[in-house]
Amino acid sequence: MTGGAIPPLLSICTMAYKSNKTRSIYITANVACNLRCVYCYEKDKTSAASFDLEKAKALLTKTLSTKTESGTVIHFHGGEPLLSYLKIRELCEWAWQQNFPEKYHFFATTNGTFVHGEIQNWFKKHKKEFSLGLSLDGTRAMHNANRSNSFDLIDLDFFVKTWPEQGVKATISPLSIGSLAEGIIFMHEAGFQEISANPAEMVDLWTDPEYYDVFQREMAKLAEYYIQHPDIKRCSLFEVEFALVLNKEHRKWCGVGTEMDAIDVDGSRHPCHLFFESVCGKEKSAEAQGIDFGNVDNCISQQCRSCPALNICPTCYGSNFITRGNIAERDMSLCEFEKIRFAEVARFEYNRIVNNPVDPSTLSDEEKTSLIRRLEGIKRLAPFLELV
Repeated sequence: MTGGAIPPLLSICTMAYKSNKTRSIYITANVACNLRCVYCYEKDKTSAASFDLEKAKALLTKTLSTKTESGTVIHFHGGEPLLSYLKIRELCEWAWQQNFPEKYHFFATTNGTFVHGEIQNWFKKHKKEFSLGLSLDGTRAMHNANRSNSFDLIDLDFFVKTWPEQGVKATISPLSIGSLAEGIIFMHEAGFQEISANPAEMVDLWTDPEYYDVFQREMAKLAEYYIQHPDIKRCSLFEVEFALVLNKEHRKWCGVGTEMDAIDVDGSRHPCHLFFESVCGKEKSAEAQGIDFGNVDNCISQQCRSCPALNICPTCYGSNFITRGNIAERDMSLCEFEKIRFAEVARFEYNRIVNNPVDPSTLSDEEKTSLIRRLEGIKRLAPFLELV
């Protein structure tokens, strides 16, 4: 039906730190949205513009005629993509009738408010070929504070049952950070297996140092929850590959400008969807075309170059460029959040390993090496994180 569909994936941006080499194509479904989230970076939410169906077909014909090792994920970007549901459905059903040699999978992040009735039935029918990632910011109160009182418009059970491995994307704002642990725990107990969470970017929200103490408190609560529930897959805040601290070479965090091919509604190509005119404006969008994203040095600022946590500290190059004019210049107000996160996860990992020792005879050589490197990475970071 699809030339061999690849497994459902979280958005390539939220999974970039796992070095997923899947080719990624972004198509702007539209730039409109029915919500007004407190941290939204989109400039225009009322435009009726939608993607050109024939240009999209031509793009898929060209791209999917070339076979890759890991397959292609086709992302519909918004706005709220499902405002263009009929066009998306037409494009997908056309693609499934073609005999493309490439493995591919359709994906869209949605606010979930339109996924009911006929739309819900269509996605259920095509759940193996098309995944929806839900934006959910925690409990009803947290989500409503951030996302226009839309919690009761979402059928959570549908998302949990239809794509049990897909999960949700939670954005943390000053309005929800005080209940962060409660929100993550709520999503776990609602049945979501994958929870990706991060502080809002591209908005001036984190200038008050009071938020750092709150974040540390909430991370400590989460650590206690995970100690008590060792079989639950921990949220992305607790996914830190400490062994990477030992690597001498720096790395790029995502495939922007090299592995991504983002296509706007007018058919123009961009390094990633954050460089669309609808997101960063015409001038910046044009300027980004001249950036050499293949050179890792271009992605690292002088301020961060000597940081011992650089290889485990995520960043968004699009956000950096839009807000500070340089893909390497990070939002340093988030630096303290990352240090707190690394410190709390390091304590959690160390205590988990030390207090629950594993019989070495049950581990493979690869597992032993991985365990040793994780502990060595934590040890190297200890002075920087003020753990000693």
